[in-house]
Amino acid sequence: MWRYLLDLDTDSSQPVGFGVVDPDYINIMVTGHQHALIGPVQEGLGEPWAVELARDAGAKGFRIVGCTCVGQDIQSRGGEVFAGHAGNNFTSEALLATGGIDLVISEFNCTLPGIEDVCRQYMVAQICLDDVAKKQNAGYLPFDPAGGESIARQVAGAAAESYRRRRDKVTVNVPRHGYPNSLAGFGERNLRAFLGGHYRPLIDLIATGQIKGLAAIVGCSNLTAGGHDVFTAGLTGELIRRDILVLSAGCTSGGLENLGFMSSTALEWAGEKLQKVCRELNIPPVLNFGPCLGIGRLEVVAAGIAAELQVDLPQLPLVLSAPQWLEEQALADGAFGLALGLPLHLAQPPFITGSKLVTRVLTEEMEKLTGGRVIVEGEIGKAAEQLEQIIHQRRAALGI
Repeated sequence: MWRYLLDLDTDSSQPVGFGVVDPDYINIMVTGHQHALIGPVQEGLGEPWAVELARDAGAKGFRIVGCTCVGQDIQSRGGEVFAGHAGNNFTSEALLATGGIDLVISEFNCTLPGIEDVCRQYMVAQICLDDVAKKQNAGYLPFDPAGGESIARQVAGAAAESYRRRRDKVTVNVPRHGYPNSLAGFGERNLRAFLGGHYRPLIDLIATGQIKGLAAIVGCSNLTAGGHDVFTAGLTGELIRRDILVLSAGCTSGGLENLGFMSSTALEWAGEKLQKVCRELNIPPVLNFGPCLGIGRLEVVAAGIAAELQVDLPQLPLVLSAPQWLEEQALADGAFGLALGLPLHLAQPPFITGSKLVTRVLTEEMEKLTGGRVIVEGEIGKAAEQLEQIIHQRRAALGI
């Protein structure tokens, strides 16, 4: 069983961060959430006609650079021409400022409006595949499911033209950034496969206290809860130090992997018991479930563990945190977790404090209804203490 995990770990390690940008290639940054729209472009850029087009422009070929959740999605799937995942939404402006990006493809949300001026400054062309993501100085190419090759050719042509127009007029300066061996691609299926087809080995690790419990650190990043990824990284570090295994999905994953939390480097930051478990399984103390759409997969894992134990979800030593939430889909994810009976931590209050009734229901009375409740705590240490305390309470109630 552990041998299988070891092999997959080796095959799934990937570079992350700005270092994935290779100036010798035509680099296309993708932002958004809908892999179905980017997939045909990715397939087309690996075809012989695309390679020839890139070489005619003076480059070695095309590369796709992930930014925001669609990059996380491609990272989980892999595939030709994918250079790697550079980071989450608030890294996009800095990534463009390296000069190494030649074209931006946007679809759906999380494409920051601020990139318009940066793209103009660095002469970076933009194409939007979804009218929701349309930018003022960007071209609009409506996605047609039946016209994947045509879209790929138009994107490739625009990227090659942008490369020719700008590369001798801008300075490309890609800093050393990120990690060379971040582990990605976890999901409810392969996690269960790692464990021999069922969750019993993970349950045993929790029952014996080798792992205190599980924490899902999910959602977005913002610039207000301490700064870009500051609270996310700090809370994650506190939790793994307390022997709590962290599972991440969303823009939190982009930030955490760039800091090394999803590589072997992070073992030294974990508690002694969690370190031992991670060394035996050859996994990092933070598991990357990919894009924000993967948050649902985390809840499938929770349901599977509860079924294996034959207990209800609110009894599990499992906590949620969306410390630096931002986007509107975070509301649906948070409501789903609360409905399942899981406690949800936020570093900043949601937009409900104008109603005493709603605030009281979410922070106090919901625990009697579903077992879940909202915990608002803006200090990293105190938030970690509260989440650990909940895990201890649930462990005691289960008699472990």
